Order: sequence, then structure tokens, then C-alpha cells
Amino acid sequence: MTPERPRSALGKAMDMLVLLALGLAGGGLMALSPDIAVPLTVLMLPGLVTLLLDRSPGSALARAVLLFEGAASVNPIVQAWYRCSGIHDCMQRLCSPTLILRVWLAACLAFLVAQILPIGLKLLEDHRLRIRRAVLQERRAALIEEWGLEEADKA
Repeated sequence: MTPERPRSALGKAMDMLVLLALGLAGGGLMALSPDIAVPLTVLMLPGLVTLLLDRSPGSALARAVLLFEGAASVNPIVQAWYRCSGIHDCMQRLCSPTLILRVWLAACLAFLVAQILPIGLKLLEDHRLRIRRAVLQERRAALIEEWGLEEADKA
């Protein structure tokens, strides 16, 4: 885990602006179509909680979770936008247990990918370096033998 770097005033202001923009977008959606906004909030709840709690630089974890959730919920939201007639119908369409499970599992998958991928890449890099080191040691041994440098190597 890397230590948290001190943040500039501009970075803190940008975070507050993003939070303000999300609040305004949510409020605008609630004003335009409350029958879609309430179930959408239920679908996107893990991403919103992650966005509030994520302290990583650039909110990388929250962005991954929101991206995966958004990708999993695009089609149901579009279908609900064109076919819903009232909050009860939208809640029934968008808050069905299978749909919520699918979207929240996408959020869990994003969380796991964001946590496991750096570890996997580090292990892959270590393996690559071990192979490269073995090849270079074999090459060094062959050159020492070819040039007759055993005495110089021992000295």
C-alpha cells in the first residue's frame, strides 16, 4: 500500500466539484423522472458508496465499480425509460432480485479486478524477471567457458 500523498487545494476543490455535479445530476434526474431515479439509485448503490469511501488517488476503485455497474445496467435502464408507466412499474422492472443481483455482482467483480490485478501483474513481472535472470546466467556461463575466464571469475 502506498502512503497517501498530500493533496493540493485544486485536487480537493475538484473532488468537491465532482461531488456537487453528481448531486446536481441526481437531483435533476429526480426532478425529471423520479420513477426511474429511485430504482436507479438502488442499482447504483454499491458504486455510490464506493465513491464516497474511496481514498485512492483518482478514485480508481470507485471508477471501476461505477463503470462495471453502468455497463451491467444500461439495457435495463433504457428499457425502463421507454416502457415504465409510474414508480410502481419501474420499481418492479428495475428492482427485481435477478437484476439487482446481476448489477451488484458486476460491482463485486470490478472490486475484485481492481484489487487482484495489481497483485497478478506484480507476480507476472517477477516471473518474467526470474526467467530473464536465468537466461542471462546461462549466457554468462557459456561466455566464461568459451573465453576461458574461470580463473578471472574465481579471483
